Amino acid sequence: MKAIIYLLTGLFIFGCSSTEKPVKKVTVEFRFAETTPAQGLTEYTLSQSGEKFYLHQEVVMSNKEIDNAMVDEWQGRPVVRLILTAEGKEKFAQLTADNINRHMAILVNGKLVTAPRINAPITQGMALINGDFTEKEAEHIVARLKK
Repeated sequence: MKAIIYLLTGLFIFGCSSTEKPVKKVTVEFRFAETTPAQGLTEYTLSQSGEKFYLHQEVVMSNKEIDNAMVDEWQGRPVVRLILTAEGKEKFAQLTADNINRHMAILVNGKLVTAPRINAPITQGMALINGDFTEKEAEHIVARLKK
């Protein structure tokens, strides 16, 4: 049986509001991360764990590789499912195949939300962003990713 591997991430969204404000697009960036500091790397801290990661400047994937997003459920919790473009699917599969055991950081609006270790190639063309957020917050992310 072929195992399906999802990139699982933690995500915290603040400031969701129902008042009419200009809609600000959500930006998503994928960067490689290290667990030890080195020249040219920028330190980020995961707010939920306090764990430090040192990120490379190069953005290896971003919104342009995301074709669609939807609210889904994983283990009884709301998640954001990212569907990658055809180019993004190939790129992500290659990046994850070439970087087994490295950390890939995911930033949302410039904030580090997770940096999971790549354990296997991710070839399905999708990623799940999960975390401690409500259905409304997940819908907020999806709506702003689509703008």
